[in-house]
Amino acid sequence: MILRRVLIGGLFFVALSATASTLLVHKASDRTPASTEIAKKSLTARFDGSRWSQNLEAKITYWSKVLTTNKEVLVYGGLAFFGVVMMGLVIGTAVSDPKPKDESVVEVLKREKEQAEKLARIKSEFLNQVSHELRTPLAVIIGYVECLTDGLYGQIDAKHQEILTVVGKQSNHLREMIDQILIFSRLEANRQPLRIQDSCVNTVVNDLRETFDFLCRQKGLALHWEIPNEPIMIRTDTDRIKEILSNLLQNALKYTDRGSITMRLHALRTKDVILEVADTGIGIPEKFLKTIFDPFVQVHKTSTENARGGIGLGLSIVKKHVEQIRGTITVESEVGKGSTFRIILPRLYEQRDSKRRQLLGLIKLPYRNRHDPAPQPAGVDKSREPTRAVG
Repeated sequence: MILRRVLIGGLFFVALSATASTLLVHKASDRTPASTEIAKKSLTARFDGSRWSQNLEAKITYWSKVLTTNKEVLVYGGLAFFGVVMMGLVIGTAVSDPKPKDESVVEVLKREKEQAEKLARIKSEFLNQVSHELRTPLAVIIGYVECLTDGLYGQIDAKHQEILTVVGKQSNHLREMIDQILIFSRLEANRQPLRIQDSCVNTVVNDLRETFDFLCRQKGLALHWEIPNEPIMIRTDTDRIKEILSNLLQNALKYTDRGSITMRLHALRTKDVILEVADTGIGIPEKFLKTIFDPFVQVHKTSTENARGGIGLGLSIVKKHVEQIRGTITVESEVGKGSTFRIILPRLYEQRDSKRRQLLGLIKLPYRNRHDPAPQPAGVDKSREPTRAVG
């Protein structure tokens, strides 16, 4: 700020000096008798206080002579003065200290970030609380409906039995949606800890086989399981894998009316595991492939023919599960021909953490007790009970 003021002041001084020099040059070049006479009258009038009007008249006459003589010099002098002043203002603005502006922008961005994080926490807490509050009365409704349909309160006729069956079916569907909202809110708030363990991924996939074979037979679809005979060992949260595959298989079942669904498993030489769920369903338009994993997005929601219900959280939950166990998920789809969801998972979840711990161990070696237990990976809770897979 001080440098800018000094620079602007110096440029103004130069501008005034240039203008004064121009006027002096003009005075030096103006030596006509008329101008000399006017100057004498002007000086005489200055010392004669009683002739103030003549003094004013002499000044006016003098400056009129100045303005009508050597006009080019005055014009150039005025342009030079204006140009120097404008240049000083531009340079002063350019060299101004940007720190206050930068600091104000940082403060605004910081406030906006804090506000966004606060709103996200409020939304997550709201969804979590509402989901819990809705599950209790819904469980009571489902329980009484099951008691009625089982005849615990007496026999009911066929018409009432049909109505209660519809009520029970829709209640279960509502419970599944509430469970999805609850899981999604927990994942967003990072309140869904991991349970890392060694297991065979072939067994994890085969655990879903009986359930989805039955569901596909009910809909008249063929379900193919392409699983290698040799066991593929993996160290990760197997409950998350079950939830991921359960959601993808249910999604394929929902949007496939004819044809087949294929579940593939194979290992790569890069110590990764690939899981694929392919179907011959209605497919996804290309313009929606970039947003298919966003929350509350349903591609076919507005289509009467292809609407299948739901709230659009299944694939969002799948992606969050995959990211938490350090995997990636992609989708390939063509309208009318089906979709393929591909998941790539590392066999060893703690592989990256172990390298990081080794590096930190080298850095903190002089200050660390060698008998201290090794730190656990972030977000891992080995005491947590397995969570139920959500469709």
